[in-house]
Amino acid sequence: MKHILLATTALVATAGIASADLSIGGWAEIGVADNGSGDMQYFQDIDVTFRASGETDGGMSFSAGVDLDENGAFATNTHGGATIGVSGGFGNVTMGDTDGASDWALTETAIGGSMADDHTAHAGYSGNSALDGNEDGQILRWDYSLGAVGVGVSLEQAADGAASTDDDIVQVGLRYSMDMGGSTVGLGVGFADAGNQTVTGAAGDSDHIALSLSMKTTGGLTGVVNFTDGSSAGRDASHLALGLGMTMDALTVGVNYGEHEVAGATASGVGLAVNYNLGGGAVFQVGYGDGEGTDTMSVGLALSF
Repeated sequence: MKHILLATTALVATAGIASADLSIGGWAEIGVADNGSGDMQYFQDIDVTFRASGETDGGMSFSAGVDLDENGAFATNTHGGATIGVSGGFGNVTMGDTDGASDWALTETAIGGSMADDHTAHAGYSGNSALDGNEDGQILRWDYSLGAVGVGVSLEQAADGAASTDDDIVQVGLRYSMDMGGSTVGLGVGFADAGNQTVTGAAGDSDHIALSLSMKTTGGLTGVVNFTDGSSAGRDASHLALGLGMTMDALTVGVNYGEHEVAGATASGVGLAVNYNLGGGAVFQVGYGDGEGTDTMSVGLALSF
């Protein structure tokens, strides 16, 4: 009887798997890195991701993913690297470790990759997600695209039970892309209203408006300009960023510059990434970052599975 029950359970489980699309992927990195201390050290990192997707009889698709590089991936009230999405004629609804609508609409200035993220870790860099994750990091976003136009709205709730008086973070994003003689031009606009927020020990009104302009030519040249203006915890804040990259066959070179200004104090930096695609998921990477007196760099292989 026990054997029959086990066999039946296995069949039911297998049937469920067969009706869905399940995949396991990830990446690994191996090389050397200098975190600014002046000494090169061994560097290694590994990440495993699980993805699952399916579709209802009515054509609505759904998916879920978890990143096992993150702690607390399965916690119910934190993002923890987990994301769940539902898509249909109504657009896309995503909850978890995802971008806010402003970040979703904009293009980052980083071009290429580096093992230790040196090109994006300098003092002047912004990934366009200044307010994302300021609460518990669990974001709910709806977005809808029709041809070249896209619109998104997101909400990140104030951390449940937190002692602070932070408010919810509401964002709106708009993006548009067009083909100009073979070159692709993208425009993004982001709005954020976070009310009272606690940022690096200060508290006050936080909001922003952000603009992004990008171009990618058929010759492999990519350029990005970003500008953000608003307030951070009651202080005037702005950010300017430039990115330029070139891809020639297997070689990609990208450089970016950024400058933050908060309450009159500035912080700037520059990042460089040099990538050579070896094929089969292996990329040789060199990364460098220089910002406010701190230099970092890394050299090695990034391996995708």
